[in-house]
Amino acid sequence: MPIIIYTPTKTNGTLWSWGVNNYGQLGLGNEVNYSSPKQVGALTTWSKIACGYDHSIATKTDGTLWSWGQNSYGRLGLGNTTYYSSPKQVGALTTWSNIAAGGIHSLAIKTDGTLWAWGRNNYGQLGLGNVTNLSSPKQVGALTTWLNIACGYNHSLATTA
Repeated sequence: MPIIIYTPTKTNGTLWSWGVNNYGQLGLGNEVNYSSPKQVGALTTWSKIACGYDHSIATKTDGTLWSWGQNSYGRLGLGNTTYYSSPKQVGALTTWSNIAAGGIHSLAIKTDGTLWAWGRNNYGQLGLGNVTNLSSPKQVGALTTWLNIACGYNHSLATTA
């Protein structure tokens, strides 16, 4: 079951991961499983993190969005379906404020209150009124009042301000 966590595991902004790593979803540059926490790189600027089924997404304090792990259906938002075992920046924007990872899809809210979705969409979990998979973030509707988001394996939830 996907889980969203709103702070890194340490108060100094470092990012830590552990568990199964068959697609590089731990962000450690390999596919080795770990039963104790391992630091992801040396950065101290991680802000929010979210875990999907075999992928992870995160934001940094500068508002950038990052993803890594399995990338089937484009769930990493990088415009492709290539797996990555270390964090890769999603686009160049610095306006991401909230994130959620589902089983095989992801959601994010920008600082302007818009909602964005990407990845698998076989049940319409991206909220776009269709079942088309997307490998890059696409805006959901026209509202600018999105506040909180959460994802299940094949569904999504959100609240507005």
